[in-house]
Amino acid sequence: MSTPTTLTATLQQLRQPQHVNRARLKVLTDLRERDHPVFWHDWQLIPREARVRIITLMNEISEENLELDFRPIMRWALADDDAEVRRRAIDGLSEEEHPRIIEPLLHCLMHDPDDGVRSSAAMSLGRFTILAAVDELSPTHTERLLSALNYALLQHLDKPDVYRRILESLGPVADDSIRTRISQAWQSTHAALRESALVAMGRSQDNSWLPIIRAALDDGHAAIRYEAARAAGEYADQAAMLVPLLINLTLEDDIEVAGAAIWALGQIGDERSVRALKQLSKSRDQAKRDAALTALDENGGNDELFGAINPFGTDDDDDDDRDN
Repeated sequence: MSTPTTLTATLQQLRQPQHVNRARLKVLTDLRERDHPVFWHDWQLIPREARVRIITLMNEISEENLELDFRPIMRWALADDDAEVRRRAIDGLSEEEHPRIIEPLLHCLMHDPDDGVRSSAAMSLGRFTILAAVDELSPTHTERLLSALNYALLQHLDKPDVYRRILESLGPVADDSIRTRISQAWQSTHAALRESALVAMGRSQDNSWLPIIRAALDDGHAAIRYEAARAAGEYADQAAMLVPLLINLTLEDDIEVAGAAIWALGQIGDERSVRALKQLSKSRDQAKRDAALTALDENGGNDELFGAINPFGTDDDDDDDRDN
């Protein structure tokens, strides 16, 4: 639907909160740049609460049906005058890998008055540094992105919540300077900075960080153990030596930590990991059972990852075993 009359009529209806529903929003998919002037004029007349609700519902609809494309609206909503709308619009662009979104996100990072929006923009740019790290982003975009992120990092030294998200995004392309900053963040007394240091370590896949990640798996803080487990998973089979510690973490009552460890075991995928996941797939704890089944299902068809192991095979001596 892109004709101005229908678009205008729909947006006029959305000014009334009771008219904001999924069926009506589906009309707003697949808009084109030519629709922007009409859209933007009427969008600004919708009350703030309704705009937040609209963007939230669009995100939910997109997750359920990938064929419905609200990305043009999400890009336009980056200019909304409400920070919550802008943050949720960035969330709605989380699957966008077209380089055209880099510049709008960089603009949010550098110029948005809300630190929460800046943090969200920094996190969202991380997927492009991953592409840059594997040479799937053009040299022009890569140079622009890394130059801007490094500059933004220095500009946010006094804003740790934004700074740490930029550091995370620079993890995949960490040079000596960034590695120094990751090390400094890990040694910080700021808990969130330490967590982000682990995120950056995992994304870097630099083996020199593995001893720190190993120690962090036994840290006294659950958030640190969680990020350490996620970081270990980023290394895949390079983190095979951490499997025993990860298996121990799956026994935790903290389901987020246990879930991160289960995910990491699936990423590593060696024989010990698969056996542990098979055992967990029979757990009485539904959350752990579901996480283990997901890990096995996601990686079970990868012969290179699992070799000759059949993750869904049954071992007679395991049939009666259960964990917590």
